[in-house]
Amino acid sequence: MIRGKPPFSSRVLALVLFGAMCAAAGTATSQNADLPASDDPALSVGQTCAEPIVISNLPYAVYGRTTCGFGNDYFDTCLGLFDGGEDIVYRLDLDTAKTVDIVMNPYTTSYAGILLDAGCPPSASSCIATSTVTNGHHSLLNQSLAAGSYYIMIDTRPTPNNCIPQFSLLITEVVPPPPPPANDICDGAIDLQSLASDTFTVDTCDGYTDNYNAGGALGCTGYWSAGLDATYKIYLQPGETFVVWSQCACLGQIWLVTDCSNAVATCVAGAAHSVETPAAISYTASAAGWYYLILDSYDDYNTNCGLTTVTIDAPVATDLLQWGGVKAMFR
Repeated sequence: MIRGKPPFSSRVLALVLFGAMCAAAGTATSQNADLPASDDPALSVGQTCAEPIVISNLPYAVYGRTTCGFGNDYFDTCLGLFDGGEDIVYRLDLDTAKTVDIVMNPYTTSYAGILLDAGCPPSASSCIATSTVTNGHHSLLNQSLAAGSYYIMIDTRPTPNNCIPQFSLLITEVVPPPPPPANDICDGAIDLQSLASDTFTVDTCDGYTDNYNAGGALGCTGYWSAGLDATYKIYLQPGETFVVWSQCACLGQIWLVTDCSNAVATCVAGAAHSVETPAAISYTASAAGWYYLILDSYDDYNTNCGLTTVTIDAPVATDLLQWGGVKAMFR
């Protein structure tokens, strides 16, 4: 996987497959064996709300369908002028709440439209989403729907076509990515003094997001830090010195702040490094409290994150000075 780039998502894969299916529309067969071929003159399902084409499983992909011959049954919907042609009706049945993407391709037909509605006949009061464009694909993306039945109608303006000779329809469930690591933000910052070693590695490409920026040329690192960042923390007493070295397979930055909600203004130390040269900061605390170490990077559109090795030289936490630890210091 290329660092800094999101993994090949299910949405991208579905769209790639959809494109391949559309390209082969003239020779392939429908994935939905329960539906007759689109050129079957006996095709009647989908003409009205009483007999919609039922979709009960996702993903759903169909191509080579038409609205021609279905009649203009619904012409007072949220599609406006785009519901004056012949229309086809689908019913999407969800047994659990889902977020879905709906993509329709009318091929060469212009002035097509698609709607998603909570009821049927479709109406402005129950309409959830629409797409009406002159040419090209129609997308209803990230539609978060509760369990239940929903209606999809595909239609067109009465002129210049009156119907869609051929269209494709793809409906996929959007699977959200896993949540970022807890230390993606300062509320979940990892206590450096709780780590087993004074050297550790973290891959900021592994689910982290961009939450903090060092402030650019006037900030404490001297650069913008729009890359992905991870957070750590350490409690310092007045006069205690904290030293940290960082090396990232990216244009990395490290900076130390006292208040993450106002990170730029409360930055007390910072440094930037190249891929070849590590960065180091040394800070002597002027006041007792928590200090937050932000591992960050400059976003050059190619390496906005990377595997980072961090070495710290920090005071020993008071609560670690148990009797066993004291004895170990004198061995």
